[in-house]
Amino acid sequence: MEKINIQEILPFVEMPSRYMGCEVNSIGKDPEKVDLTVALAFPDLYEIGTSHLGMQILYTILNSRHDIAAERFFTPAADMEKILMERGYSLFSLESRRPLESFDLIGFSLLYELNFTNILTMLHLSGIPFYASERDRLLPLVIAGGPCTFNPEPVADIFDAMVIGDGEDVILEICDVIMEWKKGDRKKGDRKGGKKDILGQLSKIEGVYIPSFFRPFYRTPASIDPNSHWARASVQYLEPMEPGYERIRRAVLSDIARVAFPHAPVVPFGKPVHDRLRLELARGCSRGCRFCQAGMIYRPVRERSLDDLISTAQESLKNTGYSDISLLSLSTGDYSSLPDLMQALLTMNTCHRVSISLPSIRAEKLTPALMEAIKTVKKTGFTIAPEAGTQRLRDVINKNITEEDIITTVGSAFQLGWRKIKLYFMNGLPTETLEDIEAIAGMALKLASFKSSQRSRASGKGVSQGQLKINVSFATFIPKAHTPFQRCAQIPPEQARENLDFLKKQLRHPGINLKWQNPWMSFLEGVWARGDRRLSRVLVSAWEKGCRFDGWSDSFDMDTWMDAFDENGVDPFFYALRERTPGEPLPWDHIDCGISGEFMEKEFDRAMAGELTPDCRDHGCTGCGICDFDTVQPVLFDSGNGTAPGRVTSRVSTPGGYEEPNNFSKFTVWYSRMGESALFGHLELAKIIRRAIRRTGIQVKYTSGFNPSMKISFNNPLPIGMQSEEEFFTIHAHNAIDTVNFVKNLNSILPKSITVSGCRPASPSRKSFTRNIHETSAYRVNLKEFPVSPREVEDFMALSQYIVDQVNFKGVRRSIDLRKVTESIGFPDPDNPALIEMVLKKHGDRTIRPGDILKEVFDISDHHLLSSDVVKLKTGQGC
Repeated sequence: MEKINIQEILPFVEMPSRYMGCEVNSIGKDPEKVDLTVALAFPDLYEIGTSHLGMQILYTILNSRHDIAAERFFTPAADMEKILMERGYSLFSLESRRPLESFDLIGFSLLYELNFTNILTMLHLSGIPFYASERDRLLPLVIAGGPCTFNPEPVADIFDAMVIGDGEDVILEICDVIMEWKKGDRKKGDRKGGKKDILGQLSKIEGVYIPSFFRPFYRTPASIDPNSHWARASVQYLEPMEPGYERIRRAVLSDIARVAFPHAPVVPFGKPVHDRLRLELARGCSRGCRFCQAGMIYRPVRERSLDDLISTAQESLKNTGYSDISLLSLSTGDYSSLPDLMQALLTMNTCHRVSISLPSIRAEKLTPALMEAIKTVKKTGFTIAPEAGTQRLRDVINKNITEEDIITTVGSAFQLGWRKIKLYFMNGLPTETLEDIEAIAGMALKLASFKSSQRSRASGKGVSQGQLKINVSFATFIPKAHTPFQRCAQIPPEQARENLDFLKKQLRHPGINLKWQNPWMSFLEGVWARGDRRLSRVLVSAWEKGCRFDGWSDSFDMDTWMDAFDENGVDPFFYALRERTPGEPLPWDHIDCGISGEFMEKEFDRAMAGELTPDCRDHGCTGCGICDFDTVQPVLFDSGNGTAPGRVTSRVSTPGGYEEPNNFSKFTVWYSRMGESALFGHLELAKIIRRAIRRTGIQVKYTSGFNPSMKISFNNPLPIGMQSEEEFFTIHAHNAIDTVNFVKNLNSILPKSITVSGCRPASPSRKSFTRNIHETSAYRVNLKEFPVSPREVEDFMALSQYIVDQVNFKGVRRSIDLRKVTESIGFPDPDNPALIEMVLKKHGDRTIRPGDILKEVFDISDHHLLSSDVVKLKTGQGC
């Protein structure tokens, strides 16, 4: 199958590296040499999806099999979607650039309800019908997984199958079923039954939901008050169509360490939201917050051992070049061996100054050993989630934290060096009153006052209020499926706005910044989180009307959504703002998350009584029902060494200390950036090279201070799209560096379109050399089908001056003599007037590029400039 030529389209889109692929650790296989091809589809932009750890885990697991090739797809931004539509191109994978519809299995990650329209964009660009019932071809099968599948009904009509729970084992079982089915097809010349047959086989896998095996019908339950606004409304009932397939039990990975964790994760280009190495310390949480869906559906707590985490971190740092590590868990501070882990990570790879992102720690977890380790951690933001302003409401939601805990934690955070505190609160929790909201302001103001005075006493110096910031987040509470509050009504958007305005008036303080989400955006999220199958046709209508990226504030359009609801006769308020009575069926009743219904009801009753439920980690089993204490139970490790009883501990040695500065010298490294690498922005290119240098293992010099950075300097940045035969950077490296091996190792790590040609010591005379090579630059421009007249060139070169006014990004207007900066323009091939060579000089501190001349003097359009090939030629001064 013919692959798309992305060179034709990438120059015309913003952030072209989103679509390039070829990242470090990406895996490319020949689809003709595997038995199954899997498309891992994430319905959001590249920089969001590529930061998702779950996708990295599945990518690693699937590609570890020799008979499976897994490739990645992300939702294209609006500019790329438009180009694909105009040119008739399908959505293509990053690895092989094959179209989505050519894969055997397409798996979507559903993490956020407001990404659902993006699913339709990806299917539409591939010519795949939206509804499963309209897809006549047996392959590709379209499936989904992720937390949104715990109420699968709003998008159930779209998917052939959905995975409920941990996907590591389930995805391989699904693949094996499809591969066996394909083998039977090749042997017999016909398929072993139709689509229903293969779906029937998938339904036998624990955690797999087949929506077409349930028939929805609608009626008004007797539990709805006949005098209420919703008296004539109907709710969804599901009739199982296959005997013995009435409830879908969530898949639980009993030991997360049993499945390979990515030791060589893909290192994204651009600016991913989480641009660091991510270590999953544990899965699940035992705190029991009654509003938290993740805390319920990911039970029980399953930790990774200290030894596993240390070895994973060492291997991953070596394979990625990352310098930052993020510790991931629903409750990072609860990890049993956190102090030991912190100390081990901080002594790891010291020559490249590894830092750790530690966003939140509970006050009672701040032991002396942990506090000592935290003192060296990079301080970005420290998060505390009180969720409610009063103790009464915190008891309702089972948030086992007191105001004293919060104050103590903040005090400890400032003592340890944090300067920014984030406080998370919810708007519209069950039983909330105006006094609860007022208490949010009181707490924030108390902390703002506390931090300034406490800091002054601790340091003996006056500290201005502007140096220490408190960010207060106030988000609308959404009652999610499989939580004790799942039957509660969501607060109306108008009331949410009133509460927000009230809080704004209370928080007029220079050291406090209030952040919130649009209440109507939260309302729409609630509709999709609590809805049923009648919403699928609304989704299609909204998409057809232009809804995309609804979770992004600049794309969100509630008016268009309301038009889609009205068009389909669906009342969104019925789903979000209505309390479900105890006897009413819920759209997700057929999904068994492992937590018993009796426990949910008991927790709701305890919430209304303001009674706390203790953490089962410390106070024994609370009877939620998830553990059978045979195959499923908490996996915890001794806090002393992080090793399970009976398991052998193997400490991993770490490198020695950092060399003294006088052992370093300055080196110049020469390289070319041709082909696709020209589409990297300067900052992207610099980051790629820095990480490649770390992966070579050489010792380099870093700046001093709390956030040290590598001492590396690049020559004049090139614009996106310009190739270069010769560029250079300087770096301070250890005197003992083997420059030949360094060059060899860099070339084995960097993208193929970046080639290092040499490395040599930089002498003092190099300063004048650097200045000289910056004075003039030679370029070759291939304008392809838009030639320049040699006569026009002669006329221009005969001028004494050619003054133009240009306005920079700051709005400053400056005059430039384009003739003065143009040393020569020639045609290396007399028969090809579209091929031009130009030598340009600097204009003061400004570097003039060929596009400036071609556009201003010869009227070459921006479109033609973007489609042309521009190469900065080699000076002959390098290695």
